Amino acid sequence: MTNLPTIIACLGPEGSFSHLITQMRFPDVSVSLRDNVGDVFDFLSAHPEARGIVPIENSSGGFIIDTVDRLVDARCTLYILEELTLDVKLALLGRKGEEITAIHSHAMPFYHGDDWLKANYPDVKRVVEASTAKAAEKAVGTPGAAAIGPRQNAERHGLEILHFPIAGEVPNITQFYLIGHTANTPGLEHNRTALVVELPDRPGSLCRFLTPLSENNLNMKRLESRPIRGQPNKYRFYIEIEGSTADPRVQRALNQTRADGATLRSVGSYSADLRFES
Repeated sequence: MTNLPTIIACLGPEGSFSHLITQMRFPDVSVSLRDNVGDVFDFLSAHPEARGIVPIENSSGGFIIDTVDRLVDARCTLYILEELTLDVKLALLGRKGEEITAIHSHAMPFYHGDDWLKANYPDVKRVVEASTAKAAEKAVGTPGAAAIGPRQNAERHGLEILHFPIAGEVPNITQFYLIGHTANTPGLEHNRTALVVELPDRPGSLCRFLTPLSENNLNMKRLESRPIRGQPNKYRFYIEIEGSTADPRVQRALNQTRADGATLRSVGSYSADLRFES
């Protein structure tokens, strides 16, 4: 991707991990903060010049189903342009010298830091918020409250970093997609391809789809099945493989699957090499 977008839509509020990685990747581009994943997709539909950043997977919580569902929807006309990885480091934010009676955060940081919290704050109430940014806001306005989130939220909300990192020895990775209206021109520099796949309703159809990938030495990175709205017991598969559609091995494998009855829609070939740390 060579040209910069004029505006990026991402999940808010200000200080969320989506906002953080958007600022890291595009420090000089205007940002439109949206309430949820669907709002990001809808904003792009109304603004052809815009691009969006949406989460796709967390190493603790798994797939972000809202993103998968929008990508597999037959009405979706957007493409993945990049995959971005954020190495999430969590901090405990609050006021030094104040007794902590409640800790606010999103559900995922609580899940990641569960053992650390049990060891250090076993009797402190945990309050789940819609985002780590909202948790920091609550910590500012509530006596005895602290928050778990990115350390950048300390300066943003006037809090102090009480502990960093929380459970830093445990990998905590969140991956995001940069999405837009125009697909990349596939090239061998792209090391991922995402596909929406519909298979014939017959025994062994998924196995028959995967066999050409194996025979052509292609590694599958993601696989998720999602129901097709209005068609009970029918499913689309969201599949990500290593390689670009410019790669003859990928072309050969996908042609074999089409010949065997699979219906394919490419959601883009892209690079998955950009990595950031919070």
